[in-house]
Amino acid sequence: MRDFGESAASGAGATAPAGVLPSHAAIAAFASELAADTGEMSDAERVEMIRALEVLKCTAEGAQARVTAEFDASQRAVAGVPVERQARGIGAQVALARRESPKRGQSHLSLARVLRDELPHTEAALRSGRITEWRATLIARETACLALEQRLEVDRQLASDADRLEGMGERELVGAAR
Repeated sequence: MRDFGESAASGAGATAPAGVLPSHAAIAAFASELAADTGEMSDAERVEMIRALEVLKCTAEGAQARVTAEFDASQRAVAGVPVERQARGIGAQVALARRESPKRGQSHLSLARVLRDELPHTEAALRSGRITEWRATLIARETACLALEQRLEVDRQLASDADRLEGMGERELVGAAR
């Protein structure tokens, strides 16, 4: 397992404290490692690598959502900017950072807020790499019409069992959320 930390990018291999995201430099260094040739692998190793990379991708999407929600809260704490301008500006910055259109940036921002505030079990499943960002979006979409208390209850019933959630197909997931 790769160690992440402030000195990881410089090769010292220190680990980040538990619960703390690795630095930008450490993530960039790891991304460079992932871009390298795969070398000699058996087919079984390739399948294992595909699975590990999928978990990593989902976990990264979860981290993006959490950092996006934190960025949103931080930006909204700045006094003197009208609320309607805050939302546009934050979504635009998220879009630029994610290399997406402003509309998609706003969608990512909205999902991040919903996961943080209304779907904590779904957020935990995404952050642990158990579901994809798309599946989190499906849960958010299918529960958007519910009152907060109802949405929290659906989230608890549907997403608190990460094993069950991970094993669901998209149709089953949408049906259960409905």
